[in-house]
Amino acid sequence: MPIAPKRPSALRPVWFIALMFGAVLLVVAVSKWTTRAEVVPWRGDFAAAQAEARSANKPILLYFTAEWCGPCQQMRRYVWTDPQVAEALKNFVPVRIDVDRDPKLAQQFHINPIPAFFILDSSGQIARNYEGAMEPQEFINWVSRGS
Repeated sequence: MPIAPKRPSALRPVWFIALMFGAVLLVVAVSKWTTRAEVVPWRGDFAAAQAEARSANKPILLYFTAEWCGPCQQMRRYVWTDPQVAEALKNFVPVRIDVDRDPKLAQQFHINPIPAFFILDSSGQIARNYEGAMEPQEFINWVSRGS
């Protein structure tokens, strides 16, 4: 008597989707665990940072970013985790501004594209600016120039 061919299980697509979901979850978890923590002491309140800069007589580094910005996320992983970058910023008041959360400030500085950087003197005047992502040493060279 011939043996009937085995029919594929109706749950096969469900198992495949579950396996793919698990693989993506694993990749995300490993990525989170292996990403170094940021070492730059960002401020999030521009007005408070201005007051701090005036009282400490320090310039402000304004960094405009967004969660959806790929180059910004690269900088988050490789630049803001670099101890030499944190050292280069010790004489600044670093402020991170999310353009989606603070569109008025982004508009005030005419931000387009991001990432965008401004160095403001302690009185709030723009000393220089830069648009685009940078590597750690490139950022250190830019921020150190003239500070």
